[in-house]
Amino acid sequence: MNNNINKIFGKHAATDSRNVRAGGVFIALEGERVDGHDYIDQAVSNGAEIIIVRTGKRPDKVYKGVEFIELDEPELDLARIASRRLEDNKTLREVIAVTGSVGKTTTREAVKLVLSSKFKVHAAEQSFNTRIGCTCTVLAMPEDAEILLLEFGANKPGEILELTQLFNPSIAIITQVAPVHLEGFKSIEGVLRGKLEILKSNKIKTFLYNSDNKLLSGEALRLNDLDKFGVGFESLDFKIKDVKFNFDEKSGMPLLKFKLNNDELSAAVWGEHNAYPLSFAGALGNLLGVKDFAASLKEFAPLDGRGRIYKLDNLILIDDAYNANPASMRASLETFIFINIKHEIKKIAVLGEMREMGGDAVKYHAEIAELFNKLDLVILVGGIWREAVKLDENILFADDWRGALNIINNNKDNCMALLKGSHSIGLQNIARELVKNAE
Repeated sequence: MNNNINKIFGKHAATDSRNVRAGGVFIALEGERVDGHDYIDQAVSNGAEIIIVRTGKRPDKVYKGVEFIELDEPELDLARIASRRLEDNKTLREVIAVTGSVGKTTTREAVKLVLSSKFKVHAAEQSFNTRIGCTCTVLAMPEDAEILLLEFGANKPGEILELTQLFNPSIAIITQVAPVHLEGFKSIEGVLRGKLEILKSNKIKTFLYNSDNKLLSGEALRLNDLDKFGVGFESLDFKIKDVKFNFDEKSGMPLLKFKLNNDELSAAVWGEHNAYPLSFAGALGNLLGVKDFAASLKEFAPLDGRGRIYKLDNLILIDDAYNANPASMRASLETFIFINIKHEIKKIAVLGEMREMGGDAVKYHAEIAELFNKLDLVILVGGIWREAVKLDENILFADDWRGALNIINNNKDNCMALLKGSHSIGLQNIARELVKNAE
């Protein structure tokens, strides 16, 4: 192993040359379609000072002020290096990992906000929930970090187990178990088993889970060797109650208010379903001695694509387009449908198909379609919708996000539009275009 590898610790690391920061590290990975070694020039021009390459693929070109480190298997080797860095660390109080079918990133961001009021927290950027994403997060961790906050994602069995064995969380959060990535997990029971792999950490001591999920609650009852805390409307540990969601039409801002046990929480987030991620953050703050977590959560703001709201000329846009599965799409749609609007305003939903749903994909889409008669216009993107839904007077099909954008542009006066769909459909591009054109 290269003796200079410690030089990358504490530096921002990126696998996409476009995301490299000045003074940071670029990791050249070989993918099925793209070879990162072809983008070294761009990484250097963006400020990379260290380049990780596969052994034997260091370029002949000389780059002034840039150091190259060769590894036999860059992704695997770096993951092992990151794992050892955690094993050798003496200052970290906790390694917290968040997983679940929905709400992982929102929960992670809310937890980060709450814990940062008391601790030095280092967290994943964006949805860095894969092996290389978690690796980059650990490599970039400052030496004085007290809390490491990671997000674990998976498309098939064994992936969370690998992350767990590499990064060994001491605290685990499972936000929800729902039918997602069924091509890999095959069934919701398979999803459950995949998420529970997080508890196989050899350092796990605390487990927070969605107690309203019967599958999760049943498994939690069987656990006797760690501290466990349910979070939910039926919880005896951290109970969510008195939930109220309002939308200020004039300002274009949402407001969610509720109680977690006896603490009153509020935040400008989209929909009652966001009571869960805020509650996980409040519960963990309570357990780790954060006295005023409610004050921190008042400052919480959603990331792009996760319920962010824009007031644009004659259009109110709800950008919830980052990803979708049956649970998250139903929750967002129901919030959208039942918002009280003081004056006549059209409600348009732009829905991308939900991918990786396995053999029951059409059924899951048809169940969502039962809500469509409560909307003025529904624009559907993706072939599964065409199988699941019949054309109706308030239903239109678009071939891609550009076609959907054209329909919105022809109907956007005096309306609200919701964007929701699997990330690969590209509905986030609609939000970017509408916001850009309104500036």
